[in-house]
Amino acid sequence: MRWRKKIHKGRQETGIVEGAFSGWKVILNVDQTKEAGFRRLLQSGGAKVFSGHSVSLFKEATHLFADFSKLKPDDTRVNIAEAAAQGVNCLKPEYIADYLIQDPPPPMESYCLPEAESYLQNNTELGTGVSQKRKALGEMSRVKRSRIH
Repeated sequence: MRWRKKIHKGRQETGIVEGAFSGWKVILNVDQTKEAGFRRLLQSGGAKVFSGHSVSLFKEATHLFADFSKLKPDDTRVNIAEAAAQGVNCLKPEYIADYLIQDPPPPMESYCLPEAESYLQNNTELGTGVSQKRKALGEMSRVKRSRIH
């Protein structure tokens, strides 16, 4: 696996051990029964996982993983649009496992939360995101359909 090789190489060359998620600063907004597992996985891979999900953390966070379909009606929900506007990668939790397994890592755009897609589009236009030309035609039409409805 790609990240295991990277860890082994880094340990041999520098003696510094970095995990698969080193450098990630994560906000989780998932079902409480699954949150502890995600937290342990991310932390064991070197990520910093924030407690809570207040707006003030958006400036520091690099990733936000949310799955509103599994939350209870009274659970707190993160403001995805606000996080995306501040440059946080707002993704579905499935990205975590796919990031570990796939080589090369999957494109984040495929896991982008619907509420953050318009910010991804804006970043693309400014040249800071992934080029529209690289997206598959199916993804382009999916994005356009979501805006119409």
